[in-house]
Amino acid sequence: MYFLKMLYYEDNVPKNCTTSESITGGTVEYSNGGGLEGSVLTYHCKAGHYPFPATQRVCDRDGEWSAMRLLNGQKILKAVCKEILCPAQLQLDNGQFWPRRQWFKIGEKQTFSCHEGFVLTGSAERNCTQWGGWTGTTPVCDNQSEDCKNPGTPPGALRSGERFRIGDKVHYLCQSGLDMLGPSERHCLDSKEWSGAEPRSQYTYDQPDAVAQALGGSLTAVMDVSHPDFKKQEQALGRTIRVAEGRLNVFILLDTSASISPESFHLAKNATIQLVQKLDSYEVTMRFGIISYASEAKEIVSITNDLSQDVHYVMRKLHEFSDKSHGNKRGTNLHDALNKVYEELALLRENKRSHFNETQNVIIIATDGYSNMGPNPLNILPKIRNLFGYKSSIDHTKEELLDVYVFAVGQQVNKQELRSIASVKKDERHVFVLKDYRQLGLVFNQMISDSAVTKCGVAQEEQDKSETSYTSKPWHVDILWVCKFTSRVLMKLVIKTSVTVMLHSICLKDKNVKEFYDYDIALIRLSDITISKNARPICLPCTSSSNRALRLAPDSTCDQHKNMLLHLDETPAQFIRQGTHRSDTRIHIGAKRGSCIEEARSTIPEHSTASLSEVITDRFMCTGGTEKNRVQLTCKGDSGGPLFLRKRMRYFQVAVVSWGTKQICDSQTDVKEWPQDARDFHISVFPLMPWLKQHLHEELEFLP
Repeated sequence: MYFLKMLYYEDNVPKNCTTSESITGGTVEYSNGGGLEGSVLTYHCKAGHYPFPATQRVCDRDGEWSAMRLLNGQKILKAVCKEILCPAQLQLDNGQFWPRRQWFKIGEKQTFSCHEGFVLTGSAERNCTQWGGWTGTTPVCDNQSEDCKNPGTPPGALRSGERFRIGDKVHYLCQSGLDMLGPSERHCLDSKEWSGAEPRSQYTYDQPDAVAQALGGSLTAVMDVSHPDFKKQEQALGRTIRVAEGRLNVFILLDTSASISPESFHLAKNATIQLVQKLDSYEVTMRFGIISYASEAKEIVSITNDLSQDVHYVMRKLHEFSDKSHGNKRGTNLHDALNKVYEELALLRENKRSHFNETQNVIIIATDGYSNMGPNPLNILPKIRNLFGYKSSIDHTKEELLDVYVFAVGQQVNKQELRSIASVKKDERHVFVLKDYRQLGLVFNQMISDSAVTKCGVAQEEQDKSETSYTSKPWHVDILWVCKFTSRVLMKLVIKTSVTVMLHSICLKDKNVKEFYDYDIALIRLSDITISKNARPICLPCTSSSNRALRLAPDSTCDQHKNMLLHLDETPAQFIRQGTHRSDTRIHIGAKRGSCIEEARSTIPEHSTASLSEVITDRFMCTGGTEKNRVQLTCKGDSGGPLFLRKRMRYFQVAVVSWGTKQICDSQTDVKEWPQDARDFHISVFPLMPWLKQHLHEELEFLP
């Protein structure tokens, strides 16, 4: 018996993978743990080249690196570095292109022109980029003589079908070595538009910024339709309004199979947390259903649980979930995961309080491989669609309450299967191919759509050069006008128009205080300011727009806004220093305010009869650092800028920068060390709400 046990034990001891793998023309990097089970091998190539046929491989329990396969399933034993090339334009109806060849090198260009009588839409010239894609858009020559416009042909593909009447269809075929992403068949619809989105033929990855823009635009169309304001305004945004109140169910399906390394799972989990936070910034009632799937599906968060509406609960459950939860059952059963979604939706449909027929539903699938267990996942999708009364079709544009997005991560994915799972909707992309899970996080971090600019507090964050974090300088520009008068304002804006200044000020000269900044605030009325991606409104507390952004009840009060935004004795906030630097500070309130304002006593003249509370009134917010938390301070010229903070991924202005106890810097000074005892003071917007409401009631809807 002992001997048998020893044999069983030895057979189940994980074996190490070799660490002597190589790639022709490149180098190999191993994650922590070297060749241990779950470790990752990463191939690297020099600039302008990419690893083929895989970028990463995972060590399995048997001591083997995950297999590398071609699109046809053929197994490849040796990786190589290949030159990045762009697939050429192969077909242009009623036009001509030059040069004519199948592949182009980075930096090379291809030009296009149309025959007489035809008009060129798209780009007349395109350049091959370092990512293996082209600048610009697909060229099309058309004379608009048929029901639908010429659908064009993407680079690297050929199209069959020359008639574009209602009911006609066209087919696309990629050249050898390329994958078709998007629909391979499109139909000319009764609306005289083509079904689905333009397909693309590629062998490299989608770039995160392009994916974020496409995904953000598509998801915003879903969520804007879900917002009650759009029903009142009867704006369709490309979809028919059927939602009485803003409601959205979001299902996120995470691949946790054996090919997912612990590092990749951690990145995927963090990307999901970022997505949850980003989606939570939209002003709709939202539920989350998070499912991890390997050989079987496990619910991390059930969408039928009332707590699925609580973003903090959802994030906590994600943090707690481990990739070890599936044990050794690490196959890839996407069917079981989709079946979980079907069961959850069926329960919601039976619950009369769920507003099933008035709720948008989004399914997001992230996977790096093939479905190798369970029935074909395509079999479950008709059942899901049937719950909403939808019939299976080639085009899903009319499926207003259902969207299925797929993220294929890495090269070893069954793109044809995933393409058939994703929704096919007019002018919207639902399938994306990313290099790794780190880029999935970048996509979700950048996902701010320009169509959401009317919402207050949405900032267009910019990615820094390290591609690891995001920075911006929101809510701050400069006012320039020919006038000797200067004032401090709620927001600085560049204008070339007349202004009307409304001041509200008092003084303490009778108490020998020469400089007194209470009510240090002004409003400037501007004309011809267009809300766009470059000019977005910040959220002002105690307004209906801020109430929606904070996801509070319609009968909420201004005090509730203040308590929610300033809930800590030291509340983190930000301001723009020297017109360029986004700087962190801390607002001292409650028990911390007294010691904060005490630092300003030295600024009161010795012969003054004014008390500290008269100089530093309740209308001032006090900011500064502590021994544990050093912060930056305002400089000369910063007054009039906003003091703002972030809540639910939205920005709120809580005060206007006024003055500081020490003049440490001007617009040019480079400060290396900030004094701990210096304090800045800002006019709070909360006690001035009656005055703001008096002058802004026509532009903003204030709380009662």
